[in-house]
Amino acid sequence: MGLFKGLDAYKNWEDNLSMEDLDKMEANGQDVKELRERILAKQKAKAEKNERLGQTDFSRLEPYMATPRDRDTEFFKVNAGKPPFFGKAKFYERYENAKIVFPMVVQAAPSMYEPGDSPSAAIIVLHVLDEAHKNNFEFMRTVADLLVDMRDGIVEVPAKFKKLVKDLNNPKSHINFDVDGEDFGVDYFKGAKLLVDTVYLSQDKLPGTKIPNDSILAMLDFYEDGEHRYYQLIHGSFYEKK
Repeated sequence: MGLFKGLDAYKNWEDNLSMEDLDKMEANGQDVKELRERILAKQKAKAEKNERLGQTDFSRLEPYMATPRDRDTEFFKVNAGKPPFFGKAKFYERYENAKIVFPMVVQAAPSMYEPGDSPSAAIIVLHVLDEAHKNNFEFMRTVADLLVDMRDGIVEVPAKFKKLVKDLNNPKSHINFDVDGEDFGVDYFKGAKLLVDTVYLSQDKLPGTKIPNDSILAMLDFYEDGEHRYYQLIHGSFYEKK
């Protein structure tokens, strides 16, 4: 099976066919029974997905996007918490200037998709680091789906990704893996800079105490230390849909 099955899903010619098109094809003697079933199944899945969306409202974060942000806001106080006794200046600077980013969950325990209260849960997220692809959720979904297909043995695994796939299959692994779009060998991913990272969080800080159905979270891009970047989940109450 080809490596980029996941990419084809976004560009499938079937998605552009209407029921009227199928009726015309059928009238011309073509057998469209299986094609009609596939399209109806896709339409049903899309409708179900649209019903589940709307759990989050990232526009609520707009007042806090600009940096440096005000220490006196509830957003700052809740997400930063109390400063340490030593190093207060550095602490405040990090929270004042941390950019808000929107990673996508690649992998998590099934219980994380239902409301819960796990105090320390590990989830694996995909960050987009380059400006051209940042906040392009369709692009992120393509990459995330492809990584999952690699993990599940549905598509072949390029040498570059063998360690990552091995770690994805080991729930005890801590992942911090840089991905260069060039490694995919397809123009669609060209120029992308990505990070697959394990983050640990308290489930009660997720919006609705669960991973949203679109798998997009909001985090603070906290700081970079050598080869590692550090992120912190923004409390879900600031971007839950009211």
